[in-house]
Amino acid sequence: MKWITARRRHPLAGYVVVLLALAVFGVGYAALAPNAERAEAQVLAAQSSGPEEGAVDIAEGRDIWNRSCASCHGETGGGSGNAPDITTAGGASIDFQVSTGRMPSSNPDAQMPRKDPAFSRSEIDNLIAFYEQEIGKGPAVPVDVPGDAPVREDFDSEEAYEKATEEYQAEYDAYIAGADDVEAGMKLYLANCAHCHSWSGAGGGLTDGHWAPELTDATPRQIYEAMSTGPGQMPVFNDLAINPDDKQELIAYVKNLQAEPDAGGIFALNRVGQVAEGLIGWTVGLTLIIACAIWITAKQRAHD
Repeated sequence: MKWITARRRHPLAGYVVVLLALAVFGVGYAALAPNAERAEAQVLAAQSSGPEEGAVDIAEGRDIWNRSCASCHGETGGGSGNAPDITTAGGASIDFQVSTGRMPSSNPDAQMPRKDPAFSRSEIDNLIAFYEQEIGKGPAVPVDVPGDAPVREDFDSEEAYEKATEEYQAEYDAYIAGADDVEAGMKLYLANCAHCHSWSGAGGGLTDGHWAPELTDATPRQIYEAMSTGPGQMPVFNDLAINPDDKQELIAYVKNLQAEPDAGGIFALNRVGQVAEGLIGWTVGLTLIIACAIWITAKQRAHD
């Protein structure tokens, strides 16, 4: 005790105490505070506008970008000779292109058809989170609109899959039921969509070898994202052109259109549209009438 009492009067004693205190606080903070990766994940989880709430893996999103996107769109998304600049495309565009399987593309110069996505839902979410943090901004993923139905391979157990499916179905039914003006949705579709996608949503041809894809398998979120971002030859219908409530009415009409049974039959025309079907029916019918008239006239001449 005498040794400590003697030393505390030393001119440097105060500095030593301050240094020890700083060391103790520094070590304690380093042990308890989150590291850089954990802090980054927490911030992104809170700010993410991706389809699913919760933590995202930015490192995985960066790896997917580098492996599957950067070769065409560039490391910063600025585009190249065969791929466009997507720095202003937004997470909605990324989600639409990747969730419909159109991207990544093996041939950037050709219009890609819809196919099974190359990545799982969580991988797409991670890619979107990375894009929004480091590549660009634009229309965000409409998280309040139902997206892809759950896939069994993404769940560890059958119970978890069934629960997710029930939750998705409830969300889907609520969204469709929330559109209470079917006629308004039909008018919006016929005025803005039917001339390319056909009255039945079966798609149709455009100029320069392009085509408007069929809407048979499109989810409500993908339809909303397509309107917000205008993929390919499609014009952009942002929320100023068609507000979210009207988009909901239009989407509900499209989903009801998808559910309509196709009468089919031996002369089925794949629901190409009333005008086209009417023209074909009129042409075929008139041809048969003329043929019958010629046949009857020929028989009468032979009889005479």
